Amino acid sequence: MNKKSIVYLNRSQLHPHPDNPRKDLGDLEELRESIREVGIMQNLTVVPMDEDFEDFKILIGHRRFAASEGILNELPCIIAEGLSDKEQLGIMLCENMQRSDLTFVEQAHGFQMMLDLGETVETISEKTGFSEATVKHRLEIAKLKKDAIESAMKSFQPTIGDYIELEKVKDLEERSRILKSSESSSEIRYEVKEWVEEQNRKKNTKKYVDLCKSLGWKETKEHFFYYANDKWEQAQGLMSIDLEKDYDDSNIQEFAQHNHEPVYFSCDGYWIRFAIKIPEKKTEKKKTKQERLEESRNKNREILDGMRVVICDQYYKCIIDIPEKSFKELGDKTRIVTMEELYNILLDIDGGVTKFKQVYNIKTKCDIKNLQDDFENYNTLQKMMLNVWAALALNYSNRFVEWNFTKSATVLSAHQRFYKILYHFGLRLNEEYKDVIDGKSEYYTAKA
Repeated sequence: MNKKSIVYLNRSQLHPHPDNPRKDLGDLEELRESIREVGIMQNLTVVPMDEDFEDFKILIGHRRFAASEGILNELPCIIAEGLSDKEQLGIMLCENMQRSDLTFVEQAHGFQMMLDLGETVETISEKTGFSEATVKHRLEIAKLKKDAIESAMKSFQPTIGDYIELEKVKDLEERSRILKSSESSSEIRYEVKEWVEEQNRKKNTKKYVDLCKSLGWKETKEHFFYYANDKWEQAQGLMSIDLEKDYDDSNIQEFAQHNHEPVYFSCDGYWIRFAIKIPEKKTEKKKTKQERLEESRNKNREILDGMRVVICDQYYKCIIDIPEKSFKELGDKTRIVTMEELYNILLDIDGGVTKFKQVYNIKTKCDIKNLQDDFENYNTLQKMMLNVWAALALNYSNRFVEWNFTKSATVLSAHQRFYKILYHFGLRLNEEYKDVIDGKSEYYTAKA
């Protein structure tokens, strides 16, 4: 038998290669029709399974073999001898990688198998014709957990751009988690953005905390947002630092040069705030239990007011950063239900509907963070979100606690419902702030 010539082998002698990297052969109907009309125009490549050349493993031609079932009993083959298992797998991988109908996920796992066989990014690029950049991006996909990829593909079919965006997340566990939990491309972008910003905040937090401690300053878990009490006063010239911005210690260094008072600082993950502790005054009269209770309430009320500012600021940042694509991805029913819920929230909180009618046709500026664009640049759903935000953030009557320090059920309900809507668009409050809007925070309990 001439091993280099085309020979016709019976189907019973041919077996799919157990290591074939392509498990899904795709739709074979068009190929079957072609085989019915003109037969197999390109031979299969096979390797012998025994010394007697009775049975063979298919190296190239798995789709032709499968599509010809029930049509041809004998198939044209070229027998390749002397190939090691590694060489056989390498040939199948190269042949499959050059197919135009492979998904980039299939390419990713193929490239990873080639890498495991000893290839490099450079040699994979040379053998498959893909650029080195493409090979590197596909190999990053192969690092993701299989169940995360399968979950995302069932949910919304991520694009190659989504996978490249995920590369910004260096933690592979977190990268897979984001992919698995996301339901749209915009959610992936938001989650990646949040992760990157969180890592930057953590890095900045460590730098600032290390610097402050080196200066002898003390960290405290107490909140001092407005310094409107008899315990804290503002550190003049050094009120707070935004941890999302690039690290800059010039203000701290300058303040430290001329300050001689004990400085305290507090971090909430988004800001680092500074204060000077006011010396305790000796009191001639011992405070009553009611006076102590009122002081505790005032202190907690101040803390809750400060946390309200931070929470509403996060609402605002989420709303103005929502990409237009996210709104377009909403179904008509979901959009209508969302607008109805926003309108109902506005009805429930003091002055909401009036504010919506007033603000709808004017340019808005607020004292928490100035709007950078004309109000008219936002779509109707965003406008309604901004009005709910404005009512919660700027209307002083919409505080978490009433005058007698009881929880404001209406306000808390509005926050919970509003957060549920923004959660769909990617907002995630940390546990401390989530407890506040859920009415579970320790600051709702005053102690005498």
